[in-house]
Amino acid sequence: MREFDVNVFDAHIHTEFDGKPDHFSGVECSLASYKESIAGIRFVGSLSDSASPSEEHGDLSQLGIYHCAVVRSLDYDFNSISQSLASGEKLAIKINVGFIHRYASDDIFQPLYSLASMLKIPVMFHSGDPGWPYAKIKYADPVSLDEVAVDYPDVNFVLVHAGNPWFRSAAAVASKNTNVFLEGSSLIDGDLRIYSDERATRLISKPLSWMLDYLGTSRKLIFGSGWPMVHLDSYINAFSRGLPEEAWEDVFCNNALGLYGLRIEQKTNGRLVRVVEN
Repeated sequence: MREFDVNVFDAHIHTEFDGKPDHFSGVECSLASYKESIAGIRFVGSLSDSASPSEEHGDLSQLGIYHCAVVRSLDYDFNSISQSLASGEKLAIKINVGFIHRYASDDIFQPLYSLASMLKIPVMFHSGDPGWPYAKIKYADPVSLDEVAVDYPDVNFVLVHAGNPWFRSAAAVASKNTNVFLEGSSLIDGDLRIYSDERATRLISKPLSWMLDYLGTSRKLIFGSGWPMVHLDSYINAFSRGLPEEAWEDVFCNNALGLYGLRIEQKTNGRLVRVVEN
């Protein structure tokens, strides 16, 4: 692997921190395990899309871990979401279409887009194969998300998992709409150290390379891992192989910081401090 020495903001982790090993990777979902995973990486922060993050570890933003407001059912609490976003407790809205059997354009979600427009925060969609037998894939088809992007041009939308395996559709939506971005977490779940380099290249590196080439810019692609569903270091390795080195700073850090209203403020004892932009 080429020397990897850039800041990393992981735009997709899970923070239940229940101490259980992940079904796919075997990685323990605990705060101690997470800290071990990021050791040796120029980590600046991460975004959790856990609907029920751990409440036993205090304010995780002190560790650079931020959260989004997750919508996983039709009876979501609009007031609670609004308050958490307005206060800065949450940085984005994540809507699990596919798991919820409604298209993103459904009337039930319109208040959330108006809220995102007012507060200037991004909206994230699960996109592509939900990987759950009770989900309905058609609602997570990346093409179906184009309609919302057109109707709300002042809201930034993130297609989580980059539409996997419909990368071409996701890239077409992102290329067409200036307000759509692709996040590349969990393109393979598991511990990549037990997979062949050829498989990781075929399913991670090559799709990323194709999307970047199609988009014609490194500004539309965001790194996310899906930890603990993947082994972090090996996932970064496969991810970076799909990108030219000149794209690394954008994809692994800068694009996410801009989208989620964060910036690197200063170094303190060798650690990077992040603050929410006003």
